[in-house]
Amino acid sequence: MDVPGSSLLVTSFRRTALYGRVLWASAPAHSSTALALAAGSAAVATGGVLATGQLVGALHQAIAKEASPAATETVWFWLLLTAAALVASPILTSATAALAQAISARYLRTVHDMAMDAGTAPHGVAHLEDPDFAGRLDAVISATREWDFTAGIELTWSIVRTRLTGLGSLLVLMTWRWWAPLVVASSYVLLSRVFSWWVSRQHDDILDVSGDERRRAAYLRGLLTGAGPAKEVRLFGLAGWLLERYSTTWRHAMSLVWRNRHRGLGMVMMAEAGMLAANGLVLALLALDASAGVVSLAAIVTLVQAILALEAFGPLGDEQMALGRSTAATWELVRLRTQLGLRELPDPFDETPTQASSPEPGIRSTAADIELRDVTFTYPAQEKPTFTRLSLTVPAGQALAVVGENGVGKSTLIKLLCGLYAPDSGTVRIDGGDPAADDSVRRRIGVIFQDFVRYKSSLRWNVGLISSAPQVDDSALAKALEDAGGSELLERLENGWDTILSPEFTGGTDLSGGQWQRVALARALAAVAGGAGIIVLDEPTAALDVRAEAALFDRFLEVTAGMTTLLVSHRLSSVRHADRIIVIGQDTIGRGRIVEDGTHGQLMAANGAYARMFSLQARRFAAAGAGWPEQGEQMAADAGQVSRQ
Repeated sequence: MDVPGSSLLVTSFRRTALYGRVLWASAPAHSSTALALAAGSAAVATGGVLATGQLVGALHQAIAKEASPAATETVWFWLLLTAAALVASPILTSATAALAQAISARYLRTVHDMAMDAGTAPHGVAHLEDPDFAGRLDAVISATREWDFTAGIELTWSIVRTRLTGLGSLLVLMTWRWWAPLVVASSYVLLSRVFSWWVSRQHDDILDVSGDERRRAAYLRGLLTGAGPAKEVRLFGLAGWLLERYSTTWRHAMSLVWRNRHRGLGMVMMAEAGMLAANGLVLALLALDASAGVVSLAAIVTLVQAILALEAFGPLGDEQMALGRSTAATWELVRLRTQLGLRELPDPFDETPTQASSPEPGIRSTAADIELRDVTFTYPAQEKPTFTRLSLTVPAGQALAVVGENGVGKSTLIKLLCGLYAPDSGTVRIDGGDPAADDSVRRRIGVIFQDFVRYKSSLRWNVGLISSAPQVDDSALAKALEDAGGSELLERLENGWDTILSPEFTGGTDLSGGQWQRVALARALAAVAGGAGIIVLDEPTAALDVRAEAALFDRFLEVTAGMTTLLVSHRLSSVRHADRIIVIGQDTIGRGRIVEDGTHGQLMAANGAYARMFSLQARRFAAAGAGWPEQGEQMAADAGQVSRQ
């Protein structure tokens, strides 16, 4: 944590310099113009101080000389200059404020681009599943949405104008006593630095230390105010309990902020005392010179205004608080990007959309092969590895089923294949390429996860979003939806492909769990036309009954014949028609190993782990009676073969 002193000055300078770099990268021309306007406004303000002093002196001379023509002309001259300064100042200020709006919009776009880059640029998802990193990133994004972040950007030029005005006043005062304004300005600078440290520490605590707790509080607040959980909150009388938990979590999150806020106030008060002493000393010295007749009336008026204007070197209240919020959020965002190995600033924004490479219209994507060699992988928050020296080769065009007990790593295997995680050791290759390092390799995989995303957009978007190939038109999407068993869904929707699949929007509608899963499956099938060489279904059919799932998987294998497919399911009857089945479990080497490998018939004949799991499920179906006659008969027959062996 920053502390007052040399480290404070260095950190403050670095933050300000970084903020300036982002500002310049966002709007160089606008920033240059705003800086020129701020400098001009400061020069006008300083000229106004001089003109006012001279005007008062000229009036005094005119009265003493009984308004002689020469004295009157002098009064009019300084009066016109003072009036010009008073008129020009608000004009320049207004022009700067208008320009600041445009700069703010461009700065926000840059910062949001930096934040989105931090979320999406890394090849994997480990950083987003790290609670500390995710909490800090969420805190930064939340900070950029608050009014004081935008206000800090817009008020930057007002602060620059104020500081430059203080510099002009310092130069004016140095014509009287060169050291006096330096003493006062130094006291204000010290107060400003201490105040900045105090403000920055509050913002750092909010963005860094309390980020995770504030996310929990926001989640609890959402339970209290959101429409989704409203039914259960009211039905089970959870409002009071949630409110108490929210209050406790929020207070715990903010306790460090509040404690540091009070602890740092003592240093702020000491700096204020030093500033008051310096001002008192210089004003007393000016009073002595005035009483001795060393300075004229015009000089007294000018010098008093200049002394008061040195306040520009001190803390600027809400303006500085808002700017501190902006610089702190930007600083933390750059820290996060650096932690991920990204550049501090993103590449210049490119308005041109990129086109993903895809096969020519009418040509199906070629199947890809898969190879894992001696892969060991451990989740960051765990001690024991999920996989231990796992090796697997899947030739192009093979339909592979992955089974095993819950928690053995079936979904983790898919994440490694997709490059969402990199192995601790060993290699993962798709057609010889590394999906954890090459986006073009990753795009060869079309996956529907068990927890697939239900996009609040049109049906067309939900089915075709992972494929931007030109040949994936409505007819191709309709074929994918038909193969997924969702043709009736399209007929039921009032606006067809343009129906928004969310009741939160006008004209939108929601789908049942089974309907959503068919949409997700159609999404995977559409990926084949879009260039995918591997199609993966990671248990996405939990909402379907056993017979429907088996029929759908059989249809899926039929329509993807010749493609490399991976099926993950805990219902073994659904995957028995795959070309090959592997069972993941634990052996003498460690966890996450392939303990059985073969066709359904071979594994049943081996009477090992697969056969035992299959027989257990067969008995459950038999106990269910006539609900699933075809499945029960087939599984019972297979299980009977095992029992006779």
